[in-house]
Amino acid sequence: MKGKTRGCMGLTLAGALLLLSAAGCGGSEGERVPEGTEEAMQATPETQTQEAQTQGTDGAGLAPAESELYVERVEGLPEDFLFGADVSSYVAERESGVRFYDYEGNELDDQGFFDLLADQGVNYVRLRVWNDPYDAEGHGYGGGNCDLEKAVRAGVWATQAGMRVMIDFHYSDFWADPAKQQAPKAWEGLSVEEKAKALSEYTEESLTALLDAGVDVGMVQIGNETNGKFCGESDWDAMCRLFSAGSGAVRSAAAEKDREIKVALHFANPETEGRYADYAAQLAAHEVDYDVFASSYYPYWHGTTEHLTTVLSQVAETYGKQVMVAETSWASTLSDGDGHGNTVAEGSNDRNLPYPISEQGQAMELRDVIAAVHAVGDKGIGVFYWEPAWIPVQVYEESAKDAQAVYERNAAAWEKDGSGWAASYAKEYDPDDAGQWYGGSAVDNQALFDFSGHPLESLRVFRYVYTGTTAEPVAYEPGEDAAAEDAAAEDVEGNLLLNPGFEDADVSMWRLDAPGDCAGIREEPNNVRSGAYCLHFWAEDAFSYTAEQTVVLDAGTYRAGAYLQGGDAGDDAVFQLYVRVGDDTRTAETEMTGWQNWSNPEVTGLVIAEDGTEATIGVFVSSGPGGWGAWDDLYLVKE
Repeated sequence: MKGKTRGCMGLTLAGALLLLSAAGCGGSEGERVPEGTEEAMQATPETQTQEAQTQGTDGAGLAPAESELYVERVEGLPEDFLFGADVSSYVAERESGVRFYDYEGNELDDQGFFDLLADQGVNYVRLRVWNDPYDAEGHGYGGGNCDLEKAVRAGVWATQAGMRVMIDFHYSDFWADPAKQQAPKAWEGLSVEEKAKALSEYTEESLTALLDAGVDVGMVQIGNETNGKFCGESDWDAMCRLFSAGSGAVRSAAAEKDREIKVALHFANPETEGRYADYAAQLAAHEVDYDVFASSYYPYWHGTTEHLTTVLSQVAETYGKQVMVAETSWASTLSDGDGHGNTVAEGSNDRNLPYPISEQGQAMELRDVIAAVHAVGDKGIGVFYWEPAWIPVQVYEESAKDAQAVYERNAAAWEKDGSGWAASYAKEYDPDDAGQWYGGSAVDNQALFDFSGHPLESLRVFRYVYTGTTAEPVAYEPGEDAAAEDAAAEDVEGNLLLNPGFEDADVSMWRLDAPGDCAGIREEPNNVRSGAYCLHFWAEDAFSYTAEQTVVLDAGTYRAGAYLQGGDAGDDAVFQLYVRVGDDTRTAETEMTGWQNWSNPEVTGLVIAEDGTEATIGVFVSSGPGGWGAWDDLYLVKE
C-alpha cells in the first residue's frame, strides 16, 4: 500500500537524492545572497534591520523603518534570535494551484516564495511530519498531507534560501495536539518498548534522509503539544521512554553526519498555573535528554504575554533549558476566505481581545510575543508563526453569485491535494473530529498573506522589531472591537436571570453546591467571556458540582443558554445546562475545547403553561482530575 510503505520505512536515501536532484539543490554550504543590487536593497523598507542582523548588532542606533504599521522596537534583541514560519501546508497548497506574489506583485515560484520569507527576516522554517497520512488506497488525510517527502521538498527550498529547518515529528498519522495523540496505524498494539524501538528507527531514518537530501536541519521536535499524552501513551513513565527514544535517535543521526541538532519538546496551555513546572519536573525526574522547552501561544486561548514570560522563565531558570514559542498567530480580518469557517470568526474567539483584528493587530501580537520570549533572557531563543501561508485555494465571497461554485472547487482541491485542514478520507483514522468536520483552512484570516497570496505588511515585523517603525503608536484597549462588546449576558434583551454574568457583589440568587473549593464565583479576568467575574472551577482530584437559580415565569415559550470554556476534564466528563420545572428537567450537554473557546449550550422551546410557574436554571459539571474552566453569561429569555 502506498501510504503504508511511506509511513513505515520513511523516504529512502535514493528517493531523497532523486528528489534533491529534481529540486535543483546543489548542496552548497554557503549563505544565500539576496537577489538584486546593493542599491536596490538599500531602497527597501527592511534595509536597516537587514543590516542589524547581518552585521551582528541588535539594531541600536539605527533609524526606525518606514511603515504604515506601528511596531515598537524590541530592545537588545540578539541577531541570532530565531524567527520561524511553519509552512507545512505549502506544498499541498501549491499542488492545489495556490499562487504567491512578492510586494511588487510579481508571481513567485517555489524557490522565490522561500526567498521572500528570508528577505523579510525569517531565518527558520518549521515543517510537521506525519508517519502515514494516507488511507489504504493512497488518499491523503489532508492538513497538507504532511509526509516526509513533502518535508524534504520544502526543506530544500528553505535551505537554498539560507534558512534552517525545524522538523516537527508528530508520531501520528494525522494531527497531534493536547486532545489527540493517536499512535500511527503501523504501531497499533505495540508495547511501550516496541513502540520506542519503532519510534527511534523511524526518527533516525527520516532525519538521515532529510540530511542526505541537503536539508539544513537545526532542530527536531519530538512530538507536538504533548500535554500529558504522547503517541497513544498517557503515563509519564511511558511518555518519557518515548521522548528519550526520539531524542537518542536525533543525537545518533546528528553525530553520524557531524551535525549539531537541537532537540525540542513541545507543550501547550501555558495559561494554566503550574502546568509547565509540572511537565519540566517530570522530564527532569525521568532524565529526558532535550535542549528546548517549546510552547504554543495563541492570545485568544493562552493568557497574557507577561504570564508566558513567567512560566517559560521558571523552566529556564530551574532546569537550564532554552525556551521558545513554537506556534503563534493572530487574525487580520474576521472574514472567511475559503468558505470553510475559521478558528477566529464572528462569535468565535473574537471577544475581550488583547489586540485589534487587523494587520496592525498582527504586528502588535507578533512583536509582543517576540518581546515576551526575549524577556526570559539568554535562554529565550525564538518565536515561530504558525501557517502564515495557509490561504484559500480560490477566494470565496459568500455574497458573490458564484460562491457555491467556488466553494465546490475548493472542496475538490481539499479532497484531492490535501490543502484543507482535513479530507473526508481522514475519517478512518479520526472519525470523531475529521470524520465530522473535514474541509478547508481554519486559519486563512491569520495568514501573513492576503487571500489572493500577496504578502501583508505584517510579514515584515520580523525585521521591524530590530528598529521599530516611523508610524505613530496605536492606542488600543481590550474590548474596543464591536464584536467583543455585543453579547454580554447583561445586554441580552429580556434576560430574566439576576446577575447572569456574576458581576454584582450580591450573588445570593445563585445556589452553589460545590464540595471543597472546586468551584466558585471569582474574579478571573483571563477566564471570563465578559466583565471580570465568572463561575470558575478547578480541582486536583475528580469533582462534580451544580450552580442554579430559580425564577418565576409567566406563561409562554422560553430559551435558556450559557457559555462554557476550559479543558483537561477527561473523556468521561459531563457538562450540562439544565432547566427544571416541577418534575420535568430539560438538559443540553456540551464540551470544553480549550481556553477562551466558548461553547454555547441552549435549552429551547421550553413551554410554560401557567403564569407564576417556578423554573430552575442551572449548570452541572462532573470532571476528571485536573479539569478546569468557567461558565459565564447565562441567560433566560421569553420567545
